[in-house]
Amino acid sequence: MGGALAACLPENAVVVHDETVSSFHAVVALLNESYFIEDLEVFRDKRVLVVGGGDTALDWAHNLLGTARKVTLIHRRGTFRAHEQAVKEVLLSSADVLRFYELQAIHGEDRVTAATVFDNRNGEERILELDAIVLGLGFLANLGPIRQWGLELDRNSILVGSRFETNLPGVYAVGDIATYEGKLKLIATATAEAAVAVNYAKASIDPGAKVSPGHSSDRDKTKQ
Repeated sequence: MGGALAACLPENAVVVHDETVSSFHAVVALLNESYFIEDLEVFRDKRVLVVGGGDTALDWAHNLLGTARKVTLIHRRGTFRAHEQAVKEVLLSSADVLRFYELQAIHGEDRVTAATVFDNRNGEERILELDAIVLGLGFLANLGPIRQWGLELDRNSILVGSRFETNLPGVYAVGDIATYEGKLKLIATATAEAAVAVNYAKASIDPGAKVSPGHSSDRDKTKQ
């Protein structure tokens, strides 16, 4: 949902129990690896902890309300990055929302049985009895080997022009990996960026090709 990471821990999860985990990098071993919730019924009558403050976390917290026995949402800040309506729906729901709380430890033998969370303002800890945990913490952007290509970068993104060309001839970049003045990271804008880049790339490879294919309404109907 929204391109964010979610990892669910069903009853058959093998958990590194009593280990302290970062709120961004939980280390979990699953018999059946799953990073996205595909079936809400997995959480039927379960006590579920949702971790995160973005659209993914808030959406799952809301969607699980009609399936899970209890939903608890924790977020390390006092405000949420999710859409205002999604935040409002969760805050007005039966979900237990704990702001300024982070995940410290996961407990269990052959399945999740509890988690330790702590208030990052004063260090106060709480143990929550659970059956499953959903992590909606987002992806950690990493260019990896691309950093060695000689591309012009801005922090962890590739600088592009209006045609989404990079400083290297024939190399284009679109989506979250690309940046330019006024960049807005949305699926809709990324799709449009790809369309622009592909058309200009085609024209670059084939100089005789038109960048804009035009519209059917612009054609001379007398030639049809």
